[in-house]
Amino acid sequence: MMNKKHKWKASLLSAVLLTAAGTALVPSPSAQAEDAPAAAVQADRAQSTAIPESQATQIPELKWDFRADFYDKGTGRAYYNASAYDGEQFYNRTVFRDSSGKWNALEEGITVTWDYDLEKPILLGEGLGDFLDGLFSTVYDPAQGTGTTGVFFTGSKDSRSGLHYIKNYDMGQDAQQNWYSTSYFSVFLRTGDGVIKEVDGTHLRPGFIPMPDGRVLAVQYSTTAKMKEILIIDPGTGSKKHLIYASLDYYDAEGGRLLINYNKPGRPNAVYTLTDGKARPATELDMKEFSSLADQRYQAPMPNASTKPPADLQPQNLPVTQIQIHDQITARATIGGQVVHLTFVFIQNGRTMIPVRELIEQAGLEVKQQKVAGKVNSSTFSIKGPGGTVTVTAGDSTMIGYRLYVSSDVLKRIGLPVQGINWNP
Repeated sequence: MMNKKHKWKASLLSAVLLTAAGTALVPSPSAQAEDAPAAAVQADRAQSTAIPESQATQIPELKWDFRADFYDKGTGRAYYNASAYDGEQFYNRTVFRDSSGKWNALEEGITVTWDYDLEKPILLGEGLGDFLDGLFSTVYDPAQGTGTTGVFFTGSKDSRSGLHYIKNYDMGQDAQQNWYSTSYFSVFLRTGDGVIKEVDGTHLRPGFIPMPDGRVLAVQYSTTAKMKEILIIDPGTGSKKHLIYASLDYYDAEGGRLLINYNKPGRPNAVYTLTDGKARPATELDMKEFSSLADQRYQAPMPNASTKPPADLQPQNLPVTQIQIHDQITARATIGGQVVHLTFVFIQNGRTMIPVRELIEQAGLEVKQQKVAGKVNSSTFSIKGPGGTVTVTAGDSTMIGYRLYVSSDVLKRIGLPVQGINWNP
């Protein structure tokens, strides 16, 4: 078997999950329009501010280790991850060398890494999403000095339409009354008109790879065949085309070939050709060729060795480049006569699921959370609107990444009817 450097998100990148319990009740940053006027963008662009000399002298020097993150061709910046330990505390910063050779640091608490699925840099930090299995992540634009927090889909080149999965957890109880949790993956499809639907759910992690023609190569568990299946999904229509029952090792987009291994003892490898739908046993030469392709494909654009930070560079004393973070708006809804900007809204089994978080901020909704006695990690939620109060159930609500979503029927019962939704394409 080849060295699978290209496995799905969890094995491509290593980082701490950046979610916090209870965020369903905590307001997020104010929702902003997706396409701000040029003047506003210009005003929001990152500014570098030097550390005051009096403050700099109070920061002890540390022994920093530097690791190359990526090179941004548009700005000519070389980004590096810096880490240090003073015997009691770990420190982590992102620094970059600009095109003029000057060194700067991103603000403390925010680091940057390369996302191999999106093929873009993303920001890591509190409130910036969970880029491994979560709903939101924050894409970084070095040229504008901005980060966009939103849901990014595998499919179109701009990541605005396609497929996206998240990991969730269910609580259960066995025959001995012991509580346990099980994980499952929810799959969302966003079509070109901006409409988002939950289209699938599985207890095994799916995998999605964009194809040159805008379709998505998918690997999912088939509940009917009870084995892994490789298929092609068209995000525009949601239609699926079965290819073969097997697991995927690598997709050669240029050559239109797949390196697969069959769901049988020994896991024999084969090369599957997309043009004719035929598979043949993989040779040793095939394995070497695909391994070389994988090594080339799953690499971030790396800085030149000449831009390596000097050994005595102290990130804590560098000028700080701040980043303006804004939310991506997927839809604008009229709810109870008010226009509400929604960062994520979706259709589940024919019903529209609305995020409570935005309703707290923009429509005056009140939410009360109460722990369920004797049931681990379980709560009930009561929501109050101008027309009354209701306690939501599993039948009319759902939790995604510690965020509560309720159906439009619930909102109608409390005097906040959904009068229309305009999806952003």
